[in-house]
Amino acid sequence: MSLRFIGIVDFCILYRTNMMLATLPIPLKIIVFLFLFTFLFSVALGKSTVEIITLMKSNVLGRSLLVNFILLPVLGIILVKLFQLPSETSLGFLMIAVTPGGLLALHFARVSKGSLIYAVGLVILLSFLSIVLTPLLIYVLFPGFQATSIPILSLIGHLLILIIPPLFAGQVIQRWFPRITPKLQKLATALSVVLFMALTIYTSTLKALDPRSLGWNSWGAMATFVIMAWIMGWLFGGPHLVNRKVLAISTSMRNVAICLLIGSSSGFSQGSELAIIGFSELLVPMNLVFAIALRRLKTATLMP
Repeated sequence: MSLRFIGIVDFCILYRTNMMLATLPIPLKIIVFLFLFTFLFSVALGKSTVEIITLMKSNVLGRSLLVNFILLPVLGIILVKLFQLPSETSLGFLMIAVTPGGLLALHFARVSKGSLIYAVGLVILLSFLSIVLTPLLIYVLFPGFQATSIPILSLIGHLLILIIPPLFAGQVIQRWFPRITPKLQKLATALSVVLFMALTIYTSTLKALDPRSLGWNSWGAMATFVIMAWIMGWLFGGPHLVNRKVLAISTSMRNVAICLLIGSSSGFSQGSELAIIGFSELLVPMNLVFAIALRRLKTATLMP
C-alpha cells in the first residue's frame, strides 16, 4: 500500500488502532508526533483561551459542518454518476466524500496564511465527528455494507491524547511565562516546518500508487471533487479572508486514516482501497499548490 501522501497526522490514529500500519518505521512515528505537538503548541502560544472559545461559538463552524457533512456527500454521489465509476471504486470514493478532518490541513493553513486557530478548531471538530458519523453515513449510502469492529472510543481517546497536551502546555506557558512566549512560539513554528519537510523527504522514499491502477474517470472524479470542495469552502467561509482560506483547504482534505480503518475492518475490496489511496495521492500536491496560491492573497475582510 502506498503511504507517500496519506495525511501526515492521520498516521497517528491508524498505527495506534490498526495492525495494518503497526509496522510503520519508528522514526516516522516520532516525526509525526513531534510535528503535531510543535504545531499545536505554537498555535496555543499565540492565542488566548478566550479567542479559542469565541471562535468555537461562531457561526462559521456551523457552515463548515453543512459543507462537509451534507453538501460534499451529495457532490460525491453526483460525481459517481457523472463519471460512471465502477461499484468498487464508488464505495471508496464516497467514503472519502463523507469523511472530513484530514489533519494535514493544519500545515496548509499555515502555508496559505489562514487563521490557524480556526484551522485547529475546525480540523479537530471534523475529526471527532468523522469518527462517529462516517460509519452511519456509509450505511445510509450503502445499506448492505456494515463497518464492523470500529474502535470509536479508542479513536477518540487517542485523538484527545494527541491534541490536549500541546494545547494545554501552550496556554499555561502563555499565561505564566509571557516574556518567553514570543521566542518560544517562533521556535515551535520553525520546528514544525522542519519536521514537515523531514516527513516529506522520508515518505518520498515509500512506494507510490501506480496511476494505471485507476481509470481516467476515477482520477477525473477525484480532481473535480477537490476543486469543487475548494469552491464550496471558499463560498461558505464568511467575510474574512483568513477563514475562507482555511475552510477551502480543510474541506478538500479528507481523513484517509479513518476510511482505511473502516475498510480494513470490513473487508474492503482492492478497488475500494485503491480509490481511497488514490485520493490521498491527489490531496497533498493539489492542496500544496492551492495553499501557495492563496498565500499571495492579502488578508482582508470580504463582502459576505
